[in-house]
Amino acid sequence: MGHQRNTDKMKKLSVVVVDDEGPALRRVVKMVNEHPLLELIGTAMTAGDATRIIVETKPDLLLLDIQLKDATAFDVLENLEEDTFKGKVIFITAYDHYAIKAFELRALDYLMKPFKPERFHEAIERVVGNDKVGFHKVRDIMEGLKKSNTELVVVPEGIKNYFLNRNSIQYIYAEGYYANFVMDDDKKLLRISLKKLESLLPHSFVRVNKSAIVNYNRISELVNNKSTIKLIMEDGNEFQVSDAFSHGFKKMMHELLHTY
Repeated sequence: MGHQRNTDKMKKLSVVVVDDEGPALRRVVKMVNEHPLLELIGTAMTAGDATRIIVETKPDLLLLDIQLKDATAFDVLENLEEDTFKGKVIFITAYDHYAIKAFELRALDYLMKPFKPERFHEAIERVVGNDKVGFHKVRDIMEGLKKSNTELVVVPEGIKNYFLNRNSIQYIYAEGYYANFVMDDDKKLLRISLKKLESLLPHSFVRVNKSAIVNYNRISELVNNKSTIKLIMEDGNEFQVSDAFSHGFKKMMHELLHTY
């Protein structure tokens, strides 16, 4: 009875839900609508819409899917200023246990897909009862994640995310709708386009032709002829830099040479 009286006295938290999958979005919205402490004031399925709605409504609580189709949750949060959003954040994620562990260590809650209503209520109670978990705390967590994951590349595939050691990746080449990651001791075939990978990979990964991306740090030899550029990788495999990508490759190579 005491818990019910406290619930009645508490002001409802305004909530914005962000998820790029319709069924998942509707499921979370239903849970929000059924929770006595929550009031839904907006939803979004893209990073752009999410940023706009958050700025316009300034919700008390943001339920934010990490892997959106056009960006990540971190991209959304980095575009916000503290004076426009001072609310709390619960991440919704399909990340594996490595990422989950990172969140747990920093005491910020998350909902791991697929989650049950009981877990949803638990997360709400935890965040509602912790006044310290505000936007400033989220920024600290983001910075910590960036530092701890500097050696990792996160590659999404459907509802899964793969964490690959960036330094061990020598090159990536396309196989139909898939990308074949060639690493020091392993190969991994993932359903993702090279175009998508270009936006996800660190600066040291360079697109050299329609079918390949190479790790600049794993190039063993560069043969610069008058009309062609040939790359020889550490494992002996060779790649031609095509005309369509030569300008970008030379520009990237110039920048990297002045960086390292």
